[in-house]
Amino acid sequence: MMKNLVLFIFFMASVLLSYGATLEEAKKVYLSGDYAAALPLLQEQYKKNKRNASVNQWIGVSLYKLGRYDEAVKYLEYAKSRKVVEAYRYLAMIDFYNYDFDGGTKLFTQYETELKRLKKDVPEEAQKDEARFMNAKIMLDHVEKIAIIDSIVVDKDSFFKYYRISSGAGTLNDKSVLPFQIADSAAIVFEPESKFRMLWGMDAYNDIDTIGRKHIYEIQKLYDGSWDKAVVLDDAINIDGDSSYPFMMSDGLTLYYANNGEGSIGGYDIFISRKDSESGKFYSPQNVGMPFNSPFDDYMLVIDEFTGVGWWATDRNQIPGMVTIYVYVPNSVRVNYSPDDLNLASYAKITNIKATWGDNDYSDKLEEINAITRVDTQEQVDFVFHLKNGITYTHFDDFKNSEARHRMEDLLIARQNQSDDEVRLKRLRIQYSKVSDVQREALSREILRLEKKVDNYPEEIMQIENAIRKLEIKK
Repeated sequence: MMKNLVLFIFFMASVLLSYGATLEEAKKVYLSGDYAAALPLLQEQYKKNKRNASVNQWIGVSLYKLGRYDEAVKYLEYAKSRKVVEAYRYLAMIDFYNYDFDGGTKLFTQYETELKRLKKDVPEEAQKDEARFMNAKIMLDHVEKIAIIDSIVVDKDSFFKYYRISSGAGTLNDKSVLPFQIADSAAIVFEPESKFRMLWGMDAYNDIDTIGRKHIYEIQKLYDGSWDKAVVLDDAINIDGDSSYPFMMSDGLTLYYANNGEGSIGGYDIFISRKDSESGKFYSPQNVGMPFNSPFDDYMLVIDEFTGVGWWATDRNQIPGMVTIYVYVPNSVRVNYSPDDLNLASYAKITNIKATWGDNDYSDKLEEINAITRVDTQEQVDFVFHLKNGITYTHFDDFKNSEARHRMEDLLIARQNQSDDEVRLKRLRIQYSKVSDVQREALSREILRLEKKVDNYPEEIMQIENAIRKLEIKK
């Protein structure tokens, strides 16, 4: 349904552009949140009246939302000159993305002054933006001095496959290594060299958290080779926002992961926490700061102690669907650049990786890590099915009983149906809060039908699994 709505808005925007939209029609598309469709309509209105402060504001915001910050400034500056209050806020955020925190702070102050003059409160979203701004300003005074020896631009969907880490540091895998099915296709599973545990991030499926936040889960291998029940890591790690992309150091106590909650300056930030070896509880996590984190998404930090090289991914300065992987030399003890360094913002933004080398030559180090062949986890498997006593089948050819092999096909279909319906149910629940009362009635019926269907899957799947085991063990 949402897809149809987007197509309808795009269609209407095309029609309006062809026949000439009125200002009200252009404004309506803008307010729908489809900024790509609204932009050309607003630009047509701008040609008719370049002094319309609202049109300048809307064009500036549309360009901002589309990530075209430099183009947005001209229109927002004009809107600001005409006392359009929100223009101050968006110009401040453009300074934020350009690391001009002093200029942005002044604009935020002006924004709040104007709101106060109009006897209006600062919107909650703007308060969050300002908090991120202040956190980033503090971070800029503590930029870690690291040597970044390489960068690689790759597809976001498979970026982890480009981490060339030694087997001693563990492996990064897709969700197929897990001993059960999960719906999150983007989940990356970390497995240490010992292969006695796995860590990954996914949507919480318990009754405690119903808003769909991602939590980090862990599963332990038992003595008989089977896997225990997956458990969520404690609240210190999953305190707010989405938590994902975990990596555990070889000491089994130091955890790096990404979170986009209140402690983040923009999207995902990388955090570190350590586990108390006696209590098993994690200490309060700390943001690792700049240059690792930025106003964009930064995640999946891995430190390979065996090669002496670290990795992390970021979508800063990238087109949608692509990320940059940075390769760096970790410090044994943190050393920061001087807060008075004139190139501080440049180091934080990573505008020139060669400038971080100093007098060192890392050519040999690069050759060493480029010689590492990524171990593919995971031989290609058809499925993961635990038969008994630690015996696991991964291919149809493993079966000795032909009927059990056919029932395995039924099981895979049931598992996929369960995953698809769980995802669909989650989307419908989110959609329910955004539609009219008339539409809610129809959605409510569909949600109830799907809930009943989803509730029945565990029993159905268990029956098929038991039938497969009975047939195969008998053979």
